[in-house]
Amino acid sequence: MSIAATFSDHAPRERTETRTILLIVWATTVISYLTASLHTNHGFSTDDAMRLVQVRDFLAGQGWFDLTQYRLSPPEGVAMHWSRLIDLPLAALIAAGAVVLPAAQAEQVAAVVWPAGLLLIVLAGVARLARELAGDAAARLALIFVALMAPVLQHFRPGAIDHHNVQLVLLVWPLALALGSRWRGSAIAGGMCALSLAIGQEMTPAIAAIAGTVGMRWVIRGESVKQGTAAFALAFAAATLALFALTVAPALYAVPACDALSIVQVTAAITGGAGLAALTVMAGTASIGRRLAGATVLGLGIATTMVLAFPACLGDPYAHLDPRLSTLWLSNVNEARSIFSMLRDIPQEVPAYFGLPAAALVLALAQGLRLRDDARWIWILCIAGLAALSLVALWQVRGAAAANAVALVLVPAALVRAWPVPGDRAVFLGLGRAALAAALVLNPLTLIALGSAAARALDMAGGARRPIVIAEGPGTCRRAADYAPLASLPRGLVLGFIDAGPFLLMETPHAVLAAPYHRNVRGNSAMLDVFLARPDQAVARLDALGVAYVAFCPGAPERYNYAAESAEGFAAALARGEVPDGLERIPLAGTDLIVYRPRL
Repeated sequence: MSIAATFSDHAPRERTETRTILLIVWATTVISYLTASLHTNHGFSTDDAMRLVQVRDFLAGQGWFDLTQYRLSPPEGVAMHWSRLIDLPLAALIAAGAVVLPAAQAEQVAAVVWPAGLLLIVLAGVARLARELAGDAAARLALIFVALMAPVLQHFRPGAIDHHNVQLVLLVWPLALALGSRWRGSAIAGGMCALSLAIGQEMTPAIAAIAGTVGMRWVIRGESVKQGTAAFALAFAAATLALFALTVAPALYAVPACDALSIVQVTAAITGGAGLAALTVMAGTASIGRRLAGATVLGLGIATTMVLAFPACLGDPYAHLDPRLSTLWLSNVNEARSIFSMLRDIPQEVPAYFGLPAAALVLALAQGLRLRDDARWIWILCIAGLAALSLVALWQVRGAAAANAVALVLVPAALVRAWPVPGDRAVFLGLGRAALAAALVLNPLTLIALGSAAARALDMAGGARRPIVIAEGPGTCRRAADYAPLASLPRGLVLGFIDAGPFLLMETPHAVLAAPYHRNVRGNSAMLDVFLARPDQAVARLDALGVAYVAFCPGAPERYNYAAESAEGFAAALARGEVPDGLERIPLAGTDLIVYRPRL
């Protein structure tokens, strides 16, 4: 029997209510996003645009194992660290749609259907996890929290075809299944963790936390959880190996990569998974002391192997970047900000991103300490995963979406556990007055309001106003449509800002030098060399690089950073309207970009 089965709200009527709320939240969210997209015409992020470029290349015949983006920093191109495991279903959707629709419309339909379908799956996972923690009342409240959680929902908007939404699905469901009473659920959880690892490395800390908790439960509980532990461990190891063989070219089997599935991750997964499974069936592990000793040896073996064989993967993943790139671009990317950067520049957003995870850790720890035996382990699992993700978010705010995806389940579950009520005394959604009042205070909307009010109070107390930097909206060239007019020009190499690269690749046949990917060291450095150089030197560099067009956006945030860094540089001169000799403007309508080409 599952933990949630002890709750009285598991009657069929209550379960039907939960499913109804799930469908309402899903339909309302999808319709709201679709309506908003009709007015904004801005659904693709830079990563979404690059994903579509990769999918198009795949559909055009580029090899399964060949992930090189040849139009980025030509002629060599850049080997992307992304996985074909996302390209494949998107390509299938587009190909199916193209049977009855023009190619462009088939892409648009796929860009809506894919995130909408994943949203339904993640909502079901949220409901399942909340039910396992505290019953259907918690599931219903968690679904309401999802509807209010912008950092999570943004990954399911129309156009969100990058891999982050898939990884949120592959986070919530393993948490719900890993410690279930049936070994099949544990095996599915292990396979999902392997799939997440194969798609991208962002969830590695959470996967490690899940695997570590599964192992620790076996150390404590022993024989009673042996079957589920072995199922998770073997599935994780076997699925990782299978996905490695399926997605990595044989020539690269022995080549380590820290940012994509490679021999690095396979070594850790097979050693840990197969090792833990072997420990569960070894003779002499009947006592907790011996199980702890075996698990300790295994953990030390994995850590030693990683340190000795792959030390580069334990350091700063951005250490190889051009220092100028880190200072002028990466430090200004919102999702790459640390909490200290947010506190300095945008403190009003800190409660929205970090408030719920912080509350969830406190409330979940309190509940976990109250529970006993099997009931506490799913709480421990969620706490471990949330703690790992919260640490990532403190370093880079991009981890906050995953942390909030767990927190929005833990907080409702903790409130229901803290203030349970008989079903006939429920006020709303199966909640009593105390739990409902707490939920009205501690929810995503309240945290947003709290952050805004606190920031205004600090500004008034300090007597200063924070500068407003416009990173989105008219004039910033953040719409894919801003780049479409360049498609009418003869094919060539375009020099543009970093964030322009994916949109240029998606909307035009041109090649580009710069794009927001850490593997593109050569192209991004060449772009900085030009925009920071004196105008006469910049024109000479353009000729040496074979640049056919310069796409300059006067309102882009990057323009201000480069102009501030080099007041006499090329970017600063163009911002002042000073066109150096050797360049001429190309008149283009329908875009905020100013496009130049070298004079013949």
